[in-house]
Amino acid sequence: MRKIIAFLFKTCLLLFLIGGTCLVFGQLAGVLFQKGDLIVKSWEVFANPTFMISAIAGIFGFILGYFPKEKVAEEDVYSSDEFSDELEHVR
Repeated sequence: MRKIIAFLFKTCLLLFLIGGTCLVFGQLAGVLFQKGDLIVKSWEVFANPTFMISAIAGIFGFILGYFPKEKVAEEDVYSSDEFSDELEHVR
């Protein structure tokens, strides 16, 4: 279940970042080209979907905090042999 919610969170995060980028660049283009209609149209097209998706991502992120993290074996954490050797000297 954690993997599904993590996937949905990452998908929503990516979508709202793309939507926010489109919103900002659309408004920036409107400012640079001095087209007020482009600024307003960019807001009308991208604002509500972007805000809705960001709220959904926030909910998924909140829910994700209630699922325990998967335990990773110590061998998987240190995949590089030379780093593992250096770590042994520190211990």
